[in-house]
Amino acid sequence: MLDFWIPMFLVFVTATVAAIAARRKRDRCLKFLNLEQVMILLNSNKWLWGRLAVYPRTMELAYEKTEPDGKASYVLYQSEIDEIKKIIQPTPDEGTPEYTVWKKELERIADPSLARRSKRYLWNAFNTLRDAISQALSLLMGTLKSKTAMGKIASADKHAGEIGNTLISSVPNAYEPVLEKYLGKTVVVEMLEGNEVLEFSGLLQEYSGAYLLLRNVALKPEVNIGRPLPGRFDVVFPRRRALVRHCTG
Repeated sequence: MLDFWIPMFLVFVTATVAAIAARRKRDRCLKFLNLEQVMILLNSNKWLWGRLAVYPRTMELAYEKTEPDGKASYVLYQSEIDEIKKIIQPTPDEGTPEYTVWKKELERIADPSLARRSKRYLWNAFNTLRDAISQALSLLMGTLKSKTAMGKIASADKHAGEIGNTLISSVPNAYEPVLEKYLGKTVVVEMLEGNEVLEFSGLLQEYSGAYLLLRNVALKPEVNIGRPLPGRFDVVFPRRRALVRHCTG
């Protein structure tokens, strides 16, 4: 009986981990702005603002104040997320403790420690080997199926493959040598606004398959939402609308 229940227990544990990983999977650029006060510009040129909560396929903005009609939040679903032009976070006011922390963050990004560089190297190495790891998982499940009573379960191969794919796909796999080289440097992003190509310059902190995260960006045209704002922002650009064109550092 052990040759049946032990493999089944391993499959159950792996499936549980895969489910948790899939539920917690969030874009690594968006994670930076999770639970922060942000402003979102939609393709319709409508601005939304509030505290952002990022989920795997949705976003929620919690308003600073409940509106007169009782609405306290705004939920964006995947089709609406695809219509986002940019997500911005105003930088702290100069002279405040928050501004000092923000400046030190930029310095760490521009000159990462050995530990941060090593972590990035290991992460990229894992992404390079992800296909081999996926094949190893499939081989392991196949071995369990052929040598244990688990093989009597008709759908064991199918479920084992699904579990392995879910685990692997939960790890971000975007890797681009040029963008990797530009991390921590000042870059110029080009973005189409109407019929005009605008350029935005900022410090490239992170990228993913879907987004670019730039720090200390001056926006053009200026943001006007009826309230005073600083001149610079931390910005998430969707890559379907923007691309890194130059490095200036």
